[in-house]
Amino acid sequence: MEEGFLFKDVYNKQLIENMASNMQNSWSEFNILSFVNSITPNLDPLSLSERSQLICIELFNHLPKDYPKALKIILNSFSPEMETTNLQGFEGFYYMPIAAYVSQFGLEKKDFHLSINALIEITKRFTSENAIRPFIRKYPKETFQYLHQWTKDKNAHVRRLVSEGTRPKLPWASPLKEFKKNPSPVLELLEKLKEDDELYVRRSVANNLNDIAKDHPDLVVETLTRWNKINNKGTQWIIGHASRTLLKQGHPKALELLGFPQNIQIEVNNLSVNRPTCKLGDEIEFSFEILSSSTDKQNLMIDFIVHYMKANGKTAPKVFKLSKKSIPTNGCLTFKKKISFKPISTRKYYLGQHEIEIQINGMKYRKVKFKVK
Repeated sequence: MEEGFLFKDVYNKQLIENMASNMQNSWSEFNILSFVNSITPNLDPLSLSERSQLICIELFNHLPKDYPKALKIILNSFSPEMETTNLQGFEGFYYMPIAAYVSQFGLEKKDFHLSINALIEITKRFTSENAIRPFIRKYPKETFQYLHQWTKDKNAHVRRLVSEGTRPKLPWASPLKEFKKNPSPVLELLEKLKEDDELYVRRSVANNLNDIAKDHPDLVVETLTRWNKINNKGTQWIIGHASRTLLKQGHPKALELLGFPQNIQIEVNNLSVNRPTCKLGDEIEFSFEILSSSTDKQNLMIDFIVHYMKANGKTAPKVFKLSKKSIPTNGCLTFKKKISFKPISTRKYYLGQHEIEIQINGMKYRKVKFKVK
């Protein structure tokens, strides 16, 4: 990748010209020059999603207004399906504006089946996880009939669309509020994918369950407990990966399911920081030790919680994974960890008192304070 490349530059003059050429090969009346000139001079200040939307609108402006005819032109312009689930590069983003075109201009009832089948063709080349959501909202019964059929599709990208498109909190997409309230229809789909042969699909299933766990933790634990009886390595992988939020929250049943019970016999001692104050841009190091008083080996999931100072003068906790360890009979474990306060795009740091707290198998132990100034 060239130095200075920005993600949004996926949509550049070359891609626009390539798309225009493909459309004209499919429909000789497509005006290449007009399409390219309506987009490329306006790209520079736009974000990735804004560029995609501009291309979507100009496809609408340059294709026939008869949706079935326009969709046929688009589909005939497609390149061959992906032959792998090991996705690399940015070539697939070519189809993102096309997926947006279908979801925005193909929502009429009379076009439903045409649009749904178009999304399948797109997802075989990129993904339709965002584009299918308007159809789920507008035609839930009809769309779910397709989703249930797709759980058995031979194409892994289609099966993944089932779980990824129904995620209640899909990144870069508006939430599916109806499934945040009642995830049962989604869980029925995931049940059919829990033993999928492809890690690509199973990862999506796990991510969907992790979304659901944020609003319905007990329901997800109940589901995972039932799945734990299945002798399938892929299903067992889902259980571990789907439990991320539950484990950070210290959900007792989720921890026990994964072999980290709360009836452990340990002490946390000598929790300290290497200095009482830390400047913005610097690091602070904390250390502690864990002592076992049990005559048996114990499995420990060790996390730490940073209570960050916020703009309102109050602290808010953020859980970080530290280690999974087995502590031997009457054994001792020691840990050191650095925390950086260098500026990052995903978190803003504020001056004031912070705290570090140790969490083991979901239970909170000692705290230590320090100041950022």
